[in-house]
Amino acid sequence: MLKNTMISGPKCPSCGNQKIVTDQDTGELFCGKCGFVVTDKVADTGAEWRSFSNDETNRTRVGAGTSLTMHDMGLSTVIGAANKDSTGKPLSASVKSSIERLRTWDSRTQAHSSADRNLRQALNEMDKLKDKLALTDAVVEKAAYIYRKAMERKLVRGRSIQGLVAACLYASCRNTETPRTLDDIAKGINIRRK
Repeated sequence: MLKNTMISGPKCPSCGNQKIVTDQDTGELFCGKCGFVVTDKVADTGAEWRSFSNDETNRTRVGAGTSLTMHDMGLSTVIGAANKDSTGKPLSASVKSSIERLRTWDSRTQAHSSADRNLRQALNEMDKLKDKLALTDAVVEKAAYIYRKAMERKLVRGRSIQGLVAACLYASCRNTETPRTLDDIAKGINIRRK
């Protein structure tokens, strides 16, 4: 499949024409006037639409991106809440109780150190404040980055989680030029300003 595109900036090195044609089957960019191949390796950033399952329902192979606003950056797995097997049949009573125990242990092992529990609680507070103060994902992502850096430098110990979350969100708002005052953030997290 050929697609005409106008690239602002680079021209054909051979004739100087700006009309560049994309061949999506071969991944080549070439000049529409003289046929000179500008590049032969164009990366497709979209989802890969192959499926190796029988149901053919979800053909993407990419999942959600990583996020600093999740304690595990969105990379862990979770035992699902549905009490059904892979074919969709309900689980027997004995298997169901085993799965419940596995879910309990899975949730316990997600945050095994005090630093992980601290981070999880801080990120939950940030998520609550995101809704209360109508903050964007970018602001909360930046605040989570600042909080993680504070944890790396061991600045968290001895300080309240709410106070540090408020400070990180305020710094993030200032950094991203989001109009929120320190009083707004303090009211949202329900702490007094010193």
